[in-house]
Amino acid sequence: MERTEWEFSAGGVVYRKNEQGKLEILLIRVKTRWSFPKGNIEKGEPRDQAALREVKEETGVDAEIINYLGEVDYWYSSGLVRIHKFVYYYLMKYAGGDIVPQKEEIDEAKFHPIEEVDNLLSYPTDKKIFERAKKELEKLGEL
Repeated sequence: MERTEWEFSAGGVVYRKNEQGKLEILLIRVKTRWSFPKGNIEKGEPRDQAALREVKEETGVDAEIINYLGEVDYWYSSGLVRIHKFVYYYLMKYAGGDIVPQKEEIDEAKFHPIEEVDNLLSYPTDKKIFERAKKELEKLGEL
């Protein structure tokens, strides 16, 4: 019989303007799949702090939280365990630092033009969060 476990992660949709004033979004790639930087929340750690820490660990960049974008959840299996994962996302503004991908976990981290992000994202849950991020960026006058 399978047992069920819960996982809780936090991550960020990090944006910046490039030298030409164009909006770019930070994505990570694992094998062929592009997504947003995220990772597990440590025991007792606030969600927002976990999100900032994971963005820094996975990509090397510093960011500041602008707004909470909401959560997504999905199921996956690991051996005989069914895992129900919840991910809490924040809209973040790039605050500095060079991109240095976390070699053990991800293959690439890169800022992409905002127009390309929808086609690059591999997961439906990420596309949902990206839609929310774009609405927030519009409200902020960034988009």
